[in-house]
Amino acid sequence: MKLKLVVASMSVLGLVSCPVFAASDTKHKHHHHHKMMKHHHVRHEVMEHHDYKDMGALPVVEAACTISQTSMILDGTTQSIGRSMPNPCNPGWFNRLQFSGGLNVDVGKWGNRNTEYMGENMQRLSLNDAYLNVAATVNDWARAFASISYQTATTASDDFFFIGSGRTAHGEYSAAYSNNVGSVNRNNALQLEQAYATLGNFDVSPIYVQVGKQFQDFSRYEIHPITRSLTQVLSETLATSAKLGFIVPMGVHGSIFVFDDPSPKIGHSATPTNYGVSLGIDQPNDQLGWDLGAAYLYNLIGANDVAFNVDNFTADMGYHSRVGGVALYGDVNSGPFMLSARWTTAVQRFNVLDLPKNGVADYTGIVLNPTATGAKPWAAGIQAGYGFDAWGKNQNVYLGYQASRESAGLSIPKSRWLLGYGLDMWKYTSFGVEWDHDMAYKVADGGTNNNTNLVSLRAGVKFG
Repeated sequence: MKLKLVVASMSVLGLVSCPVFAASDTKHKHHHHHKMMKHHHVRHEVMEHHDYKDMGALPVVEAACTISQTSMILDGTTQSIGRSMPNPCNPGWFNRLQFSGGLNVDVGKWGNRNTEYMGENMQRLSLNDAYLNVAATVNDWARAFASISYQTATTASDDFFFIGSGRTAHGEYSAAYSNNVGSVNRNNALQLEQAYATLGNFDVSPIYVQVGKQFQDFSRYEIHPITRSLTQVLSETLATSAKLGFIVPMGVHGSIFVFDDPSPKIGHSATPTNYGVSLGIDQPNDQLGWDLGAAYLYNLIGANDVAFNVDNFTADMGYHSRVGGVALYGDVNSGPFMLSARWTTAVQRFNVLDLPKNGVADYTGIVLNPTATGAKPWAAGIQAGYGFDAWGKNQNVYLGYQASRESAGLSIPKSRWLLGYGLDMWKYTSFGVEWDHDMAYKVADGGTNNNTNLVSLRAGVKFG
């Protein structure tokens, strides 16, 4: 008898992350519900074959490969849920290296394509993104992971432009992916997005260490979604870091991580060292699964988009004062239903020179109004989804609402409604459509007072 492993990943690429995952007895799955789409599916089929020597012999049942809960949680803490990840149940070349990857093509973009909000891709046709993941099992105590990414989503050509006495900021899809915090000349379309080593053996100890470049465990989101959420703009932190963490069998996990900020403090040549702490619990189950987590970031300037927009106001000089940040997340799934919630906030007011409360409305030309105060921005979001099978295809629909306050200076809308649909057309091939209805801040609060719409289409493939 031979054991045949079939590794399948049938998720719609690029939809907002909602990390609740589940496992069953008959089909081992490693997935989080990303707008009700599945992450890793691992199905083990035992196929019998008898030759003349074993005719009539009883079949020997071999142990099926499973993806561990710690592996699922580790993917969540580096914001990798929703991507095609190297699979330990398919050890790959020489049982040492595993390869996976994917390709997201965003097409269409009908509606208002000049709002220049952070997190929105305004390109009519773009790669968002093409990526190759490589994982290596070095030994029982060391593993390595690297991700190379290419993307052509919207990148700001300049920080600010002037029309008469007015001042307007340019937004972009992501300062982390464009790598242009502090300079418009560092917009890399091709980059080594993540590369880190994990040191630890969960069969021996719940403690692990990660060193290298990675997304930090601050909130939950998906890498390269169709449109990045308002909370993701305030939370996404990509940096070279060192992390000390733990994962215990009942799903409780936590970490402390340190990294250098993307922007320096004004008057200093070196970028300061930042740190964060996180704590959460994940309980995967098909019938009723849930997760809950919280994180603290010593300096919110560590979030790449926050640093990008603060540099807009300080003319790429850096920042004046530190402001801490807190992020909360929670998800629950029951059968085909999913509900997720996110909230990220500053815990103090920004220095008015770094981020004024009303953004560009607090300026007359290039002069800051003397009555202006610093912003204390926050963003929140809630989203529900439903997954179903129809016409022999996995499909899902989702509906969400997002809101922000005192965040006009971060180039995001005051609120957003979104509606989406995803379809697994063929094996490893998916299509999605999303409608975003954005409501801007009032002109006096730093916005345009306009309601805008954007419809986006995405085609995606995965392998590995």
